[in-house]
Amino acid sequence: MNFFKRANSLLARKRLSLQRPNVSTVEGIPEVSVPLIKKALTQSSLNIEEGFTCFITKCSICKQGKSEAKARLYVNKTTGMYMCSFCKHAGQWDELVGLLNLSKSKRLKLKEQIDSFPEVKTMSESLEKIRQSTKELKMFDGEELQTTLAKFKFPNLDISLLAALDIRSNEKNTLLYFPLENVENEVVGFRTLHCYSKEETIIPSINCGGILTAHSSRARDTAVLVPNVIDFLVLLKAKLSVHLVCLPDDVNALSQYYLPSFERFKKLVLWLGVDSKARDSARDFARKLDEKRCHLVRPNELLPHLNPNQDFKSIVANAQVLWHQSITSFSSLRSGVLSDLQNVDKVQGVKWKKFPTLNKIMLGHRRGELTVLTGSTGCGKTTFMSEYSLDLAMQGVNTLWGSFEIRNTRLARTMLQQMAGFPLAENLDKFDQVADVFEKLPIYFMTFHGPQKIKDVMEAVEHAAYAHDIVHVIIDNIQFMMGMSEEPKHMDRFWKQDAIIAAFRTFATRRNCHVTLVIHPRKEREDEDLTISSIFGSAKASQESDNIIIIQDKRLTSVKGKKYLQVVKNRYSGDLGVMPLVFDKKALSYAQKRAKERENNTPTVTDNNIEDVEDQKLE
Repeated sequence: MNFFKRANSLLARKRLSLQRPNVSTVEGIPEVSVPLIKKALTQSSLNIEEGFTCFITKCSICKQGKSEAKARLYVNKTTGMYMCSFCKHAGQWDELVGLLNLSKSKRLKLKEQIDSFPEVKTMSESLEKIRQSTKELKMFDGEELQTTLAKFKFPNLDISLLAALDIRSNEKNTLLYFPLENVENEVVGFRTLHCYSKEETIIPSINCGGILTAHSSRARDTAVLVPNVIDFLVLLKAKLSVHLVCLPDDVNALSQYYLPSFERFKKLVLWLGVDSKARDSARDFARKLDEKRCHLVRPNELLPHLNPNQDFKSIVANAQVLWHQSITSFSSLRSGVLSDLQNVDKVQGVKWKKFPTLNKIMLGHRRGELTVLTGSTGCGKTTFMSEYSLDLAMQGVNTLWGSFEIRNTRLARTMLQQMAGFPLAENLDKFDQVADVFEKLPIYFMTFHGPQKIKDVMEAVEHAAYAHDIVHVIIDNIQFMMGMSEEPKHMDRFWKQDAIIAAFRTFATRRNCHVTLVIHPRKEREDEDLTISSIFGSAKASQESDNIIIIQDKRLTSVKGKKYLQVVKNRYSGDLGVMPLVFDKKALSYAQKRAKERENNTPTVTDNNIEDVEDQKLE
């Protein structure tokens, strides 16, 4: 079971194990707008303060009595998600509307139950348990402190700096607990770091919105955001006149639960690294945090821990403003171009582990592109796409699946079996082990099934991109949106398809998110190869796409016919080519086998048992 060790190790390095919700669904998203939020709060006689990302008002649950000064409710301007800094109650916009409409008597009754709220009770019990079982680093003697810091490969720090942070350690000094503060500077959780595995977790939950921060008495309203604890400590040792914040999940995602904790800062300096993923994340995070207050450290500056002798004060002072990106000059692009040349491999995109031939042709999976996949009915488009996207998700690519033809339970079952590499129905004792690993992957599913309106789908996609930092969207397939278009009835299907493709093309560019669209081909003769012109609809799909991939299935016209993947358009490098597809029935996998696996007679499907394969495919 080496797979599970590798997968868990990868996930531990890539993200906090409790950072994102487990594999979840994107439900029907209620329509929320700034005027709508203002109107609802005003009608409830609540005074509104407009922050950078949230509206701030008094909590409708605990606004009366002694708690009034602390009961501040933060309502996200984009999604309507709310969070109270006092009673720790959080939820979606429709829930808040229900609370606002409660009668005074019911609201008072609910207020009396605050201490028994699961959020408050869980947080209090968890924090108390940690304090009783751990020891503050400031209580260590000099030798014990240096030994502990050496285990984690931390820089030597003054006791006074550690005392201000209230860092704690377990009995064996192998697990450190960093306090997380909410917007009111109240400790609401701990971020743990293990000295050997480097695994990080959030205790008790991300919902409390706590962030690891260090306050400077000389700083006013500026904070520097870094991706990990070691960078945080290096800057802490430098004693800059700024507040320091360690991002909760490296550069992978920034949950909306954390946004209220950033409201106290008027200027944010993002120092996330030099590679392309870090720069993409910096721009995504800036859009969430309000670009007007965000500055970006020049992309050619190394992270603090990679060069601890840098002039940190000068680097922070020279951070570039992110606002007004529509107009720029080469002088502002120069360092970014140099960084791209120095990191060519990373700029090419995320590489597939299971499809090395695809890497040679397409070089990688890049953000901001639009890919079209087509193939004849029953050729296995959905099966291939599930493995294609699973491969990327296991490398930290936040993925949103929109499967209108195949139900989510069936799609998830296929992905589980592809990840495990063996029939789960025959190995039910291993289901929990596989499911636990799969649950940690950043994969989300839209709950739509059957024909859908493009407006509803785009609302869900936009919400997921904001709330879950999605960087790969799969739509299988767009024909299911063409019959529910809100366009005039006289508009034909070609025009409707063009409108759908235009919407996803705009989304991919604006959100810097990769979109993969599955499109059925036109009806053609079975003995003819599919081409770019075989894609159903007008030429817009082929014109707007960056990549076009066709699954060619010759098994229907020849006894010895093969199935292969053909890249017929590649805007990034221009390289075209084919990749043989051999289906492994037991694993439901198209993964290319290595030489050693072939020598060991790894089970694969051949032409002799092709009829059995057809029963296993999704399409």
